[in-house]
Amino acid sequence: MADQVVELARREGTEYSRIDLRLKDDGVIYLEGQDIGPIVKQVFNDSDYEYWVRVEPQALPKLAFELLREKFAGRLDAVEAFRDWCRAHNVEHEFGNYA
Repeated sequence: MADQVVELARREGTEYSRIDLRLKDDGVIYLEGQDIGPIVKQVFNDSDYEYWVRVEPQALPKLAFELLREKFAGRLDAVEAFRDWCRAHNVEHEFGNYA
């Protein structure tokens, strides 16, 4: 299985920037960026500046919990909205209820 990479943002022009989200084969997630342009050359005396946040697989449950808490906090439709989000993004899940 190859790394999965999604470009999240890009700015073209004299000051170029790109932000990617990467899932490595080993389960490590990176949110990574690259800047290129005159400001980078001036500040770092280099042609580009690369930066990232790395999250190890053992931290993913906490990451998922906090992101879900942030996304759905205060919403009385959170269960249905999360179910619909999982469906839309092909995330394996199980929905249950009692009537």
